[in-house]
Amino acid sequence: MDNTPIIIFAYNRPAHLVRLIESLRKNPECTDTDLYVYADGAKNDGDADVEAVKGIINKIEGFKSVTPIFRDKNIGLAANIIDGVTSTINQHGAAIVLEDDLVVTPHFIKYMQAALNHYKDTNAFSIAGYTPPVDIPNDYKYDTYAVMRNCSWGWATWQDRWNKVDWNVKDFTEFFADDNAVNDFNKAGNDLSTMLLKQQKGQIGSWSIRFCYASFRLQMPTIYPVKSFVINGGADGSGSNVGNTSKYQTVTMDTLNEIRFCDDLLPHPEILKSFRKTYDTSLQRRIINWWKRRQWNLGR
Repeated sequence: MDNTPIIIFAYNRPAHLVRLIESLRKNPECTDTDLYVYADGAKNDGDADVEAVKGIINKIEGFKSVTPIFRDKNIGLAANIIDGVTSTINQHGAAIVLEDDLVVTPHFIKYMQAALNHYKDTNAFSIAGYTPPVDIPNDYKYDTYAVMRNCSWGWATWQDRWNKVDWNVKDFTEFFADDNAVNDFNKAGNDLSTMLLKQQKGQIGSWSIRFCYASFRLQMPTIYPVKSFVINGGADGSGSNVGNTSKYQTVTMDTLNEIRFCDDLLPHPEILKSFRKTYDTSLQRRIINWWKRRQWNLGR
């Protein structure tokens, strides 16, 4: 999977996009990497930030090639990603995906390409570039770990996995009525089933929760690094999904020599326990979510 293309999804944050491009160019591999940039259209005519983003994209240099795709109208992040990844991954067989509010380390591309190579013929569903602030046991010998939850902050996958996703989640009603299945889905964070419910009710538009659900149904985990190759620069209140918070600050991988890949794709119990603390909701929120689920099931 060497020279796997990178896809960037952008909208109306020119300063964030410049920061991401600059961080990518610190990766030596970028000169041998094809870059695709999908820019969503403006919601309102004359949006200066959207026009500024287009100008930045047209001037990107330092990659093997740059292919800009400008949407004629605003289609939203989920539709932009689903269409853009599908188009690119069917052409190249795999893809590395970033959104414009991220910052990557100088070893990001090297790690992602190596992980795509290592896990291509395994049961892994995707590769994460970011990791939440997890506690890694002192006797853990590897640089990666497996969790049954995808990562949307710098990630990669292969064509055959991506094309397994049912974006309509046709078995949702059956799944949501099964207590054991819902509890298993929530083992990587009890917010997951609620997000999927909101998606199916049309309250949010998320490609990520549907991708996550597909990986769960197929029992194919995501591979995370023990230290992050990505910083979420969008946790500054500028985005629509993450507010201004320090919750997701994490330790980055500063050096990268030999990568010790874990080949046991079952979640490590101690790491999983720490991992889910980042995403678990409060007791009050869990009660509210339980009530929402009950109301949904009673109404079917």
